[in-house]
Amino acid sequence: MELRRVAVCHDCLTIIRQSRTASHLPSIAQQWHARSFATGSTPHRPRPAAISRKQPTQSHQFRPLATESRRPPPPKTEKNPVNLQAIHSRVQELSSSVLKPTDGPIPPEQRVLYVLEQLEALAQRVLDDVHAEDQQKQKPAPGKQQQTATSALLGSVNARQYPAFISQASILNIISEKAEEIVRHQNVFITAGILKAYVQLQSLLHRPSSFPDIFDLYAKKPAPRLKGDGVEYAPANPTKINVAVDSKTANAALEAAIESHSLPLAIDVITTSFSAPAFKRAKILRQAAIPISGLAVAPAAAYALSTTFSDFQQSMDAQTATTVAFAGIMTYVGAVSMVGYVAVTTANDQMDRVTWATGVPLWERWIREEERAAIDKVAGAWGFRDVAKRGDEEGADWDSLREWIGVRGMVLDRVSLMEGME
Repeated sequence: MELRRVAVCHDCLTIIRQSRTASHLPSIAQQWHARSFATGSTPHRPRPAAISRKQPTQSHQFRPLATESRRPPPPKTEKNPVNLQAIHSRVQELSSSVLKPTDGPIPPEQRVLYVLEQLEALAQRVLDDVHAEDQQKQKPAPGKQQQTATSALLGSVNARQYPAFISQASILNIISEKAEEIVRHQNVFITAGILKAYVQLQSLLHRPSSFPDIFDLYAKKPAPRLKGDGVEYAPANPTKINVAVDSKTANAALEAAIESHSLPLAIDVITTSFSAPAFKRAKILRQAAIPISGLAVAPAAAYALSTTFSDFQQSMDAQTATTVAFAGIMTYVGAVSMVGYVAVTTANDQMDRVTWATGVPLWERWIREEERAAIDKVAGAWGFRDVAKRGDEEGADWDSLREWIGVRGMVLDRVSLMEGME
């Protein structure tokens, strides 16, 4: 830039010196305008007068930039479709690692969980590819002039020919079948984590029909154990608390059954999960064990406090004071416990359409609250959503649901609790 300024100043001085002779001015001006600024070794900057006469050239220099700003954005590259044959081979490989393990007849829990998670990931890839194809079909077909070499190549990949038994639907069916085969295998011990992973996978595939059988198998399946070179199977106790289906897993299975619009399936899911004896025992142990233990220890703690209080008084003998203090403490603890028990077991703000029938004990209401809530969810899904239309449902399914609810000690749409009928 400094060299350019020196050259311009030198030329200006030359022109000023020669401007005294008027006869030389035209030739010098012609020589000035005829110079080439693009090919010279040292470019020269024209005078302000020359710049004003060469405005078209300056505007021509900005024309490419405007054209570049109006250039359309590059086309988005399409997502490559999944290789169904590779996914099919991977599914077979994963299932074989559990059904035919090489390191022992009983596969460990971590391996089964890993296989189920990998099957879920493969199923998600296939489902994403199906959704992408559906969206592509809904878009208008582009013109031939918009096709490029990349789009032509992707079109040839989409038209890839697979064997007759390999398709997106068949891959999803194989994943569902292999997952169920793994869980049903006699050498696979079903844990709570495996059951949760299985429910998530089948819910993703919208195939919840096996949930009742798997829940029943979870409670009654014999546990495999290594004995020498073989495997022995210990019988299971379906009433033990460790075979109770977790509430989150059961609710996920119930949601999948409701989405499948199968009322018998939803009822079977409730029967094999929330209505199972193991579920009720697990709730008593996990939620009522601490309060019951506190009530059991209360008399001993009250007697110890009463004995201590009797030493701080002189109005009566120690034995009488201990008795009076003990009676007062136990009365207070009993009254507060009874009020809390009634408040917990008679709470009904969470009820929507299904309530308890008259005569059901409070203890049973508390034990079976999750069952009632699940039935309430099913009734809300099969009935009218509009509150004003509730009670007008008809049909064989609705009549069977109402009868089944009545058999279980509950009432569907109690008239006295409906809006406007108080």
